[in-house]
Formats: sequence, C-alpha cells, structure tokens
Amino acid sequence: MNNLKDIFIENLQPVNLQNKKCIVRVDFNVPLSDENELLDDTRIKTVKKTIDFLISKKAKVILISHMGRPKGKPDPNLSLAKIIDSIELILKYKIHLIDINQSDEFIHNSISDIKSNQIIMFENIRFNPEEESYSDKFSKYLSSFGDIYINEAFAVSHRNHSSITGIPKFIPGFMGYMMYKEFISISNQSSQLSNNSICIFGGAKISDKIQILNNFLGKVECIAIGGGMIKEFAHYLNSKNVSLKKNNIIHEILNNNKTKILIPKDVMINNENLKPKYIIKNLNEVLTEDNIVDIGPKTIDFYSNSIKNCSYILWNGPMGIFENPGSNKGTSAIARAISDNNNAYSVAGGGSTVQAINQFISINKISHVSTGGGAFMEYIENGTLPGINAIIQNKN
Repeated sequence: MNNLKDIFIENLQPVNLQNKKCIVRVDFNVPLSDENELLDDTRIKTVKKTIDFLISKKAKVILISHMGRPKGKPDPNLSLAKIIDSIELILKYKIHLIDINQSDEFIHNSISDIKSNQIIMFENIRFNPEEESYSDKFSKYLSSFGDIYINEAFAVSHRNHSSITGIPKFIPGFMGYMMYKEFISISNQSSQLSNNSICIFGGAKISDKIQILNNFLGKVECIAIGGGMIKEFAHYLNSKNVSLKKNNIIHEILNNNKTKILIPKDVMINNENLKPKYIIKNLNEVLTEDNIVDIGPKTIDFYSNSIKNCSYILWNGPMGIFENPGSNKGTSAIARAISDNNNAYSVAGGGSTVQAINQFISINKISHVSTGGGAFMEYIENGTLPGINAIIQNKN
C-alpha cells in the first residue's frame, strides 16, 4: 500500500505543472443506445476530479481512450467523435479530437495551442494494432507527447497494452484520484471475502469468467451463477455423456469442497417465434438450442434469500439481458436484494453491472462500485494489476 501512496496524483500537489503535458489514460468505452445516446456516464464522471486538478495546475491535458474492439484498424462506428458532446457536457471542457497518425508537428502544435479550458483527446487508441499487441516503439511514440502519465483507466489496467503498461516506461507515471480510490476501497475489504460471503457472477462474457470463478473457489462461502454461464452449467447437468462430465471445468467447480455453488432452479427462455414470447423452464428442461435471457422466479427467491444473510457481497455481471424490459426481473431483483442488505459490505464491478445499478437502484446503495469488470476481478484475485505494476516498477 505504501507503494501506491508514492504514485498517487496527490504527490504532484507541490509540483509546478504549468504547461506540463499530462497524458491521462481514461476508459470512455461507455455503453451507447442504437441511436448513439449515452446509457451510462459513470466512467466519464469519475475522472473529472483528476482532470480538474491538472487544469487547475495549468497543465496541458491529453486524453487517451479506446472504444469497443476495432481490431487494430479505423472503424467509424467506434470513433470517439460519437461521444465528444457528452464528454464536453460532463467534464465542462472543450475537447479537440486528434488522430494519432497525423504528423508529429501537427500533434505537438495542437497540444501547444490549446487554451486553459481545452483538452486534447486522441482518437480511439485501438485503431492502432500496436496498442493491443503491445509495442515498446509505439509506447515510446505515445510518451513523446507528454511529460507525465496518469492512469485513470482501472477497467483496462489488467491489459498489457501500450497505453497502459508501455507509456510509464518512458515518462513518470501516477495513479489518478479514481484509480487510487478503486485500489484502496477494494483492498480494505478483500480480506472479508471468506467470511459469510457471496459472489454473484453473471454477464455475457463467459470465455474467461468460468476460469475466474474457478479461481475463487475457497475464497468465498458461496458463488451464485447467472448470465451467459447458466447455459454452460445447464448443458453439463443435462448431458448424458459421462466422459464429457468428468473432463470438464464445470465438473470440478460443482464438485469442489471449498465453496458452495448456487445454480439457477429455473430460467427464462426467449421464445421469439412463438407466443408467449418468454417462457420459464426448470434448469433440467433447458435444451441446447434454448436462448436463456434471465433467471426465473424460483431462482430470484433463492438468490435473494442467500444475499440477505451475507456480510460481504461481490457482484460482477447481470443475470440476463436486463436492457430488455421483458428480461430484466432477475438483474433488478439481485440489485434490490443487495441494496436491501444494510448490514453487508457490497462491492460491484463491470460496465454492465454499473449500468444495471444505475437503472434499478442507485450507486449510493452499494458500498463500492468499481468501473472495471475483468480488472476488478483480477485485482481482487491477485491483489495487483499490470497497469499499476508498470508505474511502480518504473517510478525511478
């Protein structure tokens, strides 16, 4: 923890930052509607304190962010230009969007020319393949536009990307206010994990979540399964293939003797071509082709009763497609159950989870709401992240 204090942005209070170029890595990968309306502005709001601090010190601020997964090439649908108006409205500064592939002279002049109420923001950094593949050369190039680096992108600080772990190799790095708060809030309570605790795992991304779930065995009292993972568990439980069952990570999870696994009793199926559109099935009735969109009423009661008796609650991922009014009852019920437990310390993380909290309850009803999903889980699991290690290791 002392190492974190050494790289906290507050260390810059006595430093003269006038005209210093400060690169701030933010995460403005925010959810948008089909009409490009901002659905949740948490990730923008949480970095305002850091930006205000730098502007008050008369520094020149350069923001770096990504949006979506453009696979290393420009994609107009993932341009940060789509959210410029929203960013300006929330931060209350004029934003100048610049393509990092323009000439060095143009970029340096643009930075030099900005006024005190203006900010430079580079276009979606993932338009460049060297960002996600990591490149010392690209990292050094990015660092050439700054004197100081500030990491405010907690949600992607588990990635070994050029703008996360590379830039602080070449210029001094610090943690912004939001980033520091994330670490302190999670660190102070993670020791409670094993004591009367529950982890609720949901969300659509299942590729790495089942492995994360596996890594939490023995660290918490019980784990509740929701979201995209439900189908994996249903497929396993309903399969008659004995060899498949024995050689399966789900077999190991369900048969562990360290943590109790709570699986849905029933689920909601999207019956798109028939009436009614949604039907409830017991888990043992789920077919391979069924499209599970939420947990069912018996599961809602089961999970809610489990939550109300816990003293530590960790939530990562919605129970189903909560954006759709027809399939939001599960996620809504989980949010309210956590909110109603006034005796528990609750921690929630992930973009969709934060969006659900804002939709169904309020961020104030959760003890700590993290802007990160995978980073949030990895930090709880390992106690550190590559993005912060890079700043600490290169501090001198």
